[in-house]
Amino acid sequence: MTPIKHSGLRLPQQDLERCSLFDCNVEAVESWARELPLGSPLRAGSNLRNAISELNRVALPPQERFELLEVLRTPLDTVLTALIRGCLNQPIILDNDKQIQADLITDLCSLAAAGYTISAVHTIKDNSSVTGMNPAKLACESLHRAMTLSGQRILVAYILYQPVELNGWAGLHQLYSLSERQQLARLPVEDSLRGTRSNIAQEYLPALLLACSKPNQLRQHDITGAYRAFQEWRDLAQLQDPELGEGLFAVDMLSDQAPAFSELLVRRGSTQFRYINTKALIAHLEELKKSRGTQGLRTIEFDRETRLDTNLLEHLVKSLGEISQRNFNRQQSRSTLHIATGLSNVHYFVAGERSLEEVFHGSQYDETQFAMEQQNPFLSPASHGDKWQQANSDDEIDEHAPDEELDLGVDADKFSSLDEEQAAQSTKPIRHTVYSVKTTNTSPGGYCVEWTDPPDGIHIGDLVCMREEEMEQADWTVAVIRWVSQVKHAPTLLGLELISPRAGAYAAQIKMPDGELSKPIRVLLLPEIPLVGQAHTLVVPRMVFKEGQRITVTREEDSALVKLKRQVSSTGYFSQMDFEYLRQLDDDIESSKREQLPTATFDSIWTDI
Repeated sequence: MTPIKHSGLRLPQQDLERCSLFDCNVEAVESWARELPLGSPLRAGSNLRNAISELNRVALPPQERFELLEVLRTPLDTVLTALIRGCLNQPIILDNDKQIQADLITDLCSLAAAGYTISAVHTIKDNSSVTGMNPAKLACESLHRAMTLSGQRILVAYILYQPVELNGWAGLHQLYSLSERQQLARLPVEDSLRGTRSNIAQEYLPALLLACSKPNQLRQHDITGAYRAFQEWRDLAQLQDPELGEGLFAVDMLSDQAPAFSELLVRRGSTQFRYINTKALIAHLEELKKSRGTQGLRTIEFDRETRLDTNLLEHLVKSLGEISQRNFNRQQSRSTLHIATGLSNVHYFVAGERSLEEVFHGSQYDETQFAMEQQNPFLSPASHGDKWQQANSDDEIDEHAPDEELDLGVDADKFSSLDEEQAAQSTKPIRHTVYSVKTTNTSPGGYCVEWTDPPDGIHIGDLVCMREEEMEQADWTVAVIRWVSQVKHAPTLLGLELISPRAGAYAAQIKMPDGELSKPIRVLLLPEIPLVGQAHTLVVPRMVFKEGQRITVTREEDSALVKLKRQVSSTGYFSQMDFEYLRQLDDDIESSKREQLPTATFDSIWTDI
């Protein structure tokens, strides 16, 4: 093997003769590991952190160190899996207990990676100290384990929307550089714990690809799904030398930075860069998108807890295959915005602080009187079983719609849960909250805002409405949360992309097979903006409506039948759909038998918004 040069790796000194927790032999470590309280990941993780930290300081032959770390690797993997799962679906601002958990994950990954790296470095420096196995094999397997753990550390930082810790990227790059210099980067390594066979370069790529995929624009479970996908498809991406390869992205091996666009980074003649060639990976993702329509696939499932949906596939294709260019220049600003989050809150404020029932029935709606009428069998319509089970009959769907459109169909369970949620809301007072945030910069396309103490319900892809403090009488502007970034002990930054300068609040209903209409559901109508070529669209709850479906939209006395056409965009929380109106409805639903109706009354809806 090539003599090792200064690698920049930060490793502890071996200043201890023995470990205080166990004797440094396989039997003793196995006995200690069996006593770990794996039912309590925090306690077990804390014990492992102490043990590995101390073991890293004990002077040991590299082969013995590797064997002891392999014994601890199984409980370590169990603990890390549980702790990482516990980081999902958490508020953006972690409470003290969750932050301790996140710090424990980082410490465990860093310490275990350092232990394996010590084994590799000592083997390379003095391969004569290794007996009983090939020194190159020991160094390769050690670097392989260290790379895997370092990648997990990067993953957790992205899950929590936090910056990668100082020297986190540098350590990852240096591990790969060391394996390249020793000609170990492409040698296959069997991982009996995971049941996989891969090389160091393939363990390096998932973290690089995740960084290229704009993870701050993804929900937490989408981040883990993307990382799992990159592990599965890592042989479709390649690291290439700058003189011979090509790629949209490149990585500076001597930096402490994530990959960046190659045209901004690569200097010809330099050997410190590597291209990340993703052509084959993008082609595979495109093929998966096509197969979804032809085979009726809704998601790609890797295991019970990890899946990719169409939105994530589209995001990965775009982020890995296109150069992101800013259409507008940012301008520094320091103004106050009033903001409300979530479709329910946005609907409430856009409607002039009126509830869904008031939007549907009119401003004179009396909840008590309405409830009495509903309970009176002589005033309420007859019930014929569970209408939701019959929702979305064939005559309400465009029979020529492709399978991809039909995949977005009405799900009885979705309607049932939505019905229960709205019923629960009607039985208790709802507090619609407006928050005040500070802008840091603005552009015609959106805002970057600083939120000191965001509430728990903030999610990437969620809908918001906002307006500036000095414009209290102005319309609410509708936007979507595109990215989140946070640093410890600093305000959280959110990127808000504008989707419409105003909106109209409506109630949507689906016609049941017997001609009755479903209970109203919140939707927003975004008006046409001819200046930018934006057609009118409806913002609807995700996975409730489908392309080609006919629905009724109502606001007080105005009601119209519309047909949902193309899905313009979608996030994990709402869909934005193009539509066309079919007719204006009279009080009598049977008026639908008439072939042609005037549209002037319906046109008045657009002037109102």
